[in-house]
Amino acid sequence: MPQETGRRRAANYDLLRILSMLLIILLHACTRSGVLKAAPDYGTATFFCCRFLYMLTQVGVNMYVMLSGFFLVHSRFRVKKLLTLWMEVTFYSFVIKLVFMLAGNVPFSAVSLLSCFFPITTGRYWFITIYVGLYLLFPFLNIAISAMNRRQHLMLNVTLVLLFSAWSSIHPSIAGMNSGGGWGLAWFAVLYCLAAWLRLYYKPSGHALRYALLWFGLSAVVAFLYCVPCELIPIAGTISGNWYQYNSLPVCVASLSLFVCFMNVEINNESIAGFLTKIAPATLGVYLIHAHADLSPFLWKTLDLAGHMGSRLFFVYLFLAVLGVYCVCTAVDMLRAETIGKLENTEVVRKPCTDIERRVSEYLNR
Repeated sequence: MPQETGRRRAANYDLLRILSMLLIILLHACTRSGVLKAAPDYGTATFFCCRFLYMLTQVGVNMYVMLSGFFLVHSRFRVKKLLTLWMEVTFYSFVIKLVFMLAGNVPFSAVSLLSCFFPITTGRYWFITIYVGLYLLFPFLNIAISAMNRRQHLMLNVTLVLLFSAWSSIHPSIAGMNSGGGWGLAWFAVLYCLAAWLRLYYKPSGHALRYALLWFGLSAVVAFLYCVPCELIPIAGTISGNWYQYNSLPVCVASLSLFVCFMNVEINNESIAGFLTKIAPATLGVYLIHAHADLSPFLWKTLDLAGHMGSRLFFVYLFLAVLGVYCVCTAVDMLRAETIGKLENTEVVRKPCTDIERRVSEYLNR
């Protein structure tokens, strides 16, 4: 089993976490700014490049879930993790909503402000809501995983991929066992099991490039098929269009490829490893800020990416915009962590969480 102890060994996963968030921002840049809709008007090359980038970004959410499965398979349930997650999500939900209300961008509503304190149940961030469900489920997944040997676990993964990915990918008109394109707890559980197997049994070989090329190659093929004129291959666009989903088979394979790629990456420079370890924890905050229901439309309207598509430097502007959003949001979240975020480690938060965990443990061990 690969050893993940030490900052050097963990830095590659910090880098993957950062890359995943950059891909998620790029995904939102393509979809929420109107870039994908405008792409066909700017020629075949631009259309292909936009579709290629869009396909590349489909693995971002999957990576985040797989990172959770990779580390949680050797962890135990922590009430404090759920509480601190609620605190951070509530903070951004409330503060950003209040700022937009005070600025007059959205109508003032006491009910809307109050709902910010229930971000999980109200589904303000779909990913957070499903992630909480996965976190509540993971101890039981671990019990099942620990009861299986390597081959049994592998067969479980094959079965899950066939049921929740391959089925709907081969027959686009059939949702299979997982409707919603991977926006659900079922697909998150599949990704958890896949990542857990990699953590338990895969041994890095050091060949990272081949897996990165597979991620790129699959994305290019899907983008090409989507761009093929309907009269040449009538079914190509229909099928490949269905593959732009988190649970499609090409995205599943691409996600596994990118994850294994980073398992084979070693970051030996202490300065770089330290930098990655420092900024990686802010990635959740980056998501919570830029994907906020009020801020997101304002952000992409202000950047006006679709309005720059006629420029030769459009893709440069696109990447700089994504990087800029990431850097600004990272700085904001690091500031939060150094101020109000310190409340998460106080005795007021720790003690009730420890008491709940103790009582649950006593109940389960009776």
